[in-house]
Amino acid sequence: MVRDKSMVDDLVQDTFIRVWRYLPSYRGEGSLSSWIISICHNVIISAVTKKIDIPTEYLHIAPAEDSHDCADLVSLISRLPIDQRQAVALVLVMGFSYQEAADIMKAPIGTIRSRISRGRETLRELILATENEELPLAQ
Repeated sequence: MVRDKSMVDDLVQDTFIRVWRYLPSYRGEGSLSSWIISICHNVIISAVTKKIDIPTEYLHIAPAEDSHDCADLVSLISRLPIDQRQAVALVLVMGFSYQEAADIMKAPIGTIRSRISRGRETLRELILATENEELPLAQ
């Protein structure tokens, strides 16, 4: 989810340390992958709130069949506000259900639906703006 290789390594290591430490407290109520993603989400949010610069980019997007390529979509998603970016990434990019995203983000499912809806609208506006400007999105 981040570009900086050393930052990724640190965040992954911190996530696995927390998973190992808190594995005895895993109650098995949800899927293990959702629980681990939730821990990872919390690690990233902690890093962001500590003012660590994390350039967020979602890498697992299938190339679109229209005029926008994968780099364009990644660039557009990275422009979304953080709450919308997280919800869009979890549901639309990574394939989690709305409920799983709500559990991971510790937010009501209605909030997740709203963030995705606003994120889609913002993406539409960004696509229209870039088409009108006819500027490449990828940097």
